[in-house]
Amino acid sequence: MMTELEFLNRFQRSPNGIWACRKPINVNGPNGLVIIGQGARFGPGTLFLGLDLAKELDQMAAKHGLAPKPHQGS
Repeated sequence: MMTELEFLNRFQRSPNGIWACRKPINVNGPNGLVIIGQGARFGPGTLFLGLDLAKELDQMAAKHGLAPKPHQGS
């Protein structure tokens, strides 16, 4: 089973908050195995298996000290 950090490392976050899958991942969905393909992108508010995956990835990144610094707009 993949750890949270291993899962997180399969993604790369863009400055605009969109996470892109860098390497395919198999996840257990409610109806069986689901594959997140390389290049799949998840933006804030986009649901995947009922989850806002971008938000979940942001929370995981923050938990592991990998979150980008918040934008300090004027």
